[in-house]
Amino acid sequence: MNEINFWNGNKSSYRQLYEFELLELLLNATQSSGTNTSIINDLTDYPSAEDEGNVFENGTDVLVTVKGNAKFAGKRFIELPYSITKDLLGQRIPFIRRSELNRFGNPAELRIAKCGVPETWVDAELYRQNEFNVIESGSFEDVFERLSDGEFDYVCFGANEALDIYENRVIDKDAIIMAPDVMIEYSFPLVFYVNADLPELAERLMAGFEEISRSGAFSELYSRYFGSFETKLSLDNRQRLLLNNPFIA
Repeated sequence: MNEINFWNGNKSSYRQLYEFELLELLLNATQSSGTNTSIINDLTDYPSAEDEGNVFENGTDVLVTVKGNAKFAGKRFIELPYSITKDLLGQRIPFIRRSELNRFGNPAELRIAKCGVPETWVDAELYRQNEFNVIESGSFEDVFERLSDGEFDYVCFGANEALDIYENRVIDKDAIIMAPDVMIEYSFPLVFYVNADLPELAERLMAGFEEISRSGAFSELYSRYFGSFETKLSLDNRQRLLLNNPFIA
């Protein structure tokens, strides 16, 4: 293939950068002599779950999503067996109002308090299945405004993107903080889905994963993007509320 259509929308900018660079790395690791494969980096944000679930029918060749994403239920795709952010996405950091810091010293409070989730995000049903008090509404763009207004008590993001989201999306950093002592954790791997009509591309990307894992290039890329996160977020020192992910067999 000379050109690959990579749908890279509906996610944080930090994820977009990492996932694009990882795809480039996979393709470069399997490039034939004298050939070049370019990537169309489609950053379209789809407003509805139905639109997102139909991207393969509309020309997408490959994308990254959470394993078991219900938006793709019944769709044809090839899933690659590699978690591209290891366990980080499933280590969920709560964003709370500073005025309620003392409330969130115990992770059990996270199950009782109102958990905000933007509409269509797979997290919503996962939390419901774990008996959380879920408020599913609005979008990623207005989620912190709604948190400030008290529509819900907290919203969670994966450790792989929490710092970037806090820095670039939270306007009032005096009012909104990341809870320092607690987190939610569940299995939540990020994986590549490849258009079912492109088995050769899936095979090429799997070969690329084998090559960059063997060479150390994957570890180098992962460390460059996420190596400092464990320390900065004090992941080892947080109390954890462990959940079941019903979408993963």
